[in-house]
Amino acid sequence: MTCSAVSNLGNFTNSAPYYWDRPRYDPKLLDMLSLLIRNCFPKPTVADVGAGTGLLTRELAARAFAGTAIEPNDTMRQEGIRHSDPGFAFRWIKGSGEATGLDDQSVDWLLMGNAFHWTDMDAALREFRRVLTPGGFFTPIWVMLDTEYDETVQSIDRLLSETIPSFSRHSDVVLEFIKNLGAAPSDISEHRIFLESRHSEVMSRDRYLNMWRSRNDLQSALNAQEWEGVIQRISELLIEDRVILKLRTYSWIFGQGGSG
Repeated sequence: MTCSAVSNLGNFTNSAPYYWDRPRYDPKLLDMLSLLIRNCFPKPTVADVGAGTGLLTRELAARAFAGTAIEPNDTMRQEGIRHSDPGFAFRWIKGSGEATGLDDQSVDWLLMGNAFHWTDMDAALREFRRVLTPGGFFTPIWVMLDTEYDETVQSIDRLLSETIPSFSRHSDVVLEFIKNLGAAPSDISEHRIFLESRHSEVMSRDRYLNMWRSRNDLQSALNAQEWEGVIQRISELLIEDRVILKLRTYSWIFGQGGSG
């Protein structure tokens, strides 16, 4: 299975400067994952594949994990390095889900944050089986706008539908991908667990607009002037300088056979 349906939605290079303003994963869900992993591997070696600018990587480092951040896009990776303090617990390298650059059986916990749906899934899973230790875990995780309950996002969706005739929510495609992982072939893992949480985050107006500026899938449908016009119209929809953003975090945990 591949995910070609979302593979042509633009280049991340122009979005990179705004990625730092994207929403964060639910900290409680990350804490739960951390406890599960450390129950099996007290000092796990970790890889964040498709690390982008390091939003998930920093959450992992804050929980005392260490390892490798892997990102194929040079601009995104340089943004991640720029935001990394000296002595950061993760080294940055160029690589992808299909070719991580990691050694055989060198990683106890491999994650992809908002990224697994961009891969050739079959090739990526072959690569993950190669680099994971016996008993290792693969965790794809996503943080997404809660379009069901966030009225501001619903208003913006209507605006986008008026502006972009072919508009459809990228998140709808990704959600379908996430759900289908539950029926994925059994050779992905011997064990699988699904976690979902609702949470919220307060953003300033500027950060909220930058979050939308980071949406490469939308930018790819418009020229630069049209896109800035959309951002201006989103700004006009905001009543206050602080926005409560409603979110959902989704995660699968796939465990390989063997013991850590």
